[in-house]
Amino acid sequence: MSDGSEKKKENDTPKAEAKAEAEALTPEESISLLTNIPGVGPKTAEKLAESGYDTIKKVSEADKEALAAAVTGLSEAKADAVIGEAFDLQEKIDSGEIDLSAKAKSKRKKAPEPEPDKHDLPALEEITRAEERKNLVTGYDLDKAAIGVTIGPKWMTKYEKARIIGARTLQIAMGAPIMIDVKTAPMSRYGFAELELKSGLLPMTVRRSLPTGEFIDVPLTLLLKHSRLE
Repeated sequence: MSDGSEKKKENDTPKAEAKAEAEALTPEESISLLTNIPGVGPKTAEKLAESGYDTIKKVSEADKEALAAAVTGLSEAKADAVIGEAFDLQEKIDSGEIDLSAKAKSKRKKAPEPEPDKHDLPALEEITRAEERKNLVTGYDLDKAAIGVTIGPKWMTKYEKARIIGARTLQIAMGAPIMIDVKTAPMSRYGFAELELKSGLLPMTVRRSLPTGEFIDVPLTLLLKHSRLE
C-alpha cells in the first residue's frame, strides 16, 4: 500500500507543478510562452490561450480535431502541425535542453528616469524687466517721421518706379494727354511715361501697406525729392 501511494504521489507531482506554473503565468506571459512553438505567432498564441491551451504542455497533449474546433481559423492540418511542434518543444523542455521559464516570466525593466536638472533662476520681475524692449529711434526714423513717411524708405523703390511707369504707359496708350514736349522725348509711350516721371509732372500718390492692414498714401513728388532717377 505504501509503495502504491508513493508512486501515486510521484505521478501527481509533475501535474501539480505544471498546474501551479500555469496558474503563476499571466495571460501575457502565456501568450509569450506559446509563441516559442514554431509556426505559432502572437495572434494564434492569443487564440490558443483564450481557448484554454495556455501552456506548451496542453497544446502538445491536445487532440487535433478538438484544437481545430476550439481555435478559430485553425485547420486540422495546421493543428496537427502545431501539436507536433509543441510535443517536440515540450520534450526538449523536459530534458533540460531548453529552459523557457525565465524567458516567460522575464519583464522588461523600466529604465530609471533621470532627475530633472535644477537651476537657480532669477526672480520673475527681473526677467520681465530684462525682456522689455526699448524703442530705439534713429536719426533716419526721425527724418522719415518729419516728412510724413512712416512706412518703407523715404525714396521711391525700383518696384514702385516700374509700377508707376507701367500705369502711365497704359494711360498714354488709351489716349491720355502727354504732359511733356514730345519733340524732345523718346518716341515711345514708355519713353514718354519715364520722362514725365523724372520731370515730376505726374499727379500720383503711392500707397504703401503693411501685413497688419495699415497703409499710408505718399505723394509721388515727396518721394521724387529723395530719389535718384537715372
